[in-house]
Amino acid sequence: MAHIRGLLKGPKFNGRHSTVIPDAIPAVEAARDCQHVTKIGLGIITPIRSGPEHLKFTPVSGGLKMQVRGAHAVQVFWLYTTRPDDAIEEITRKWEER
Repeated sequence: MAHIRGLLKGPKFNGRHSTVIPDAIPAVEAARDCQHVTKIGLGIITPIRSGPEHLKFTPVSGGLKMQVRGAHAVQVFWLYTTRPDDAIEEITRKWEER
């Protein structure tokens, strides 16, 4: 599990735990830097079998559910935004550039 100094600091982060799977770091950094995202809630981590990395967004009331599938785990993040399409576009672009 990743603990990059300063990654989860600032007014956008919400929650009591600070664990982010390593494969999700680029997506979390992109969400943190996205002007359309006002808050980020860290969700559960579920271990899974090995597989390809994947980023998935689901619209929810008040924002987006962002699911990041890493090599060995899936983590859910809750992104608060009033412009979900713009947030998806920006985060996806940065995810693909990694």
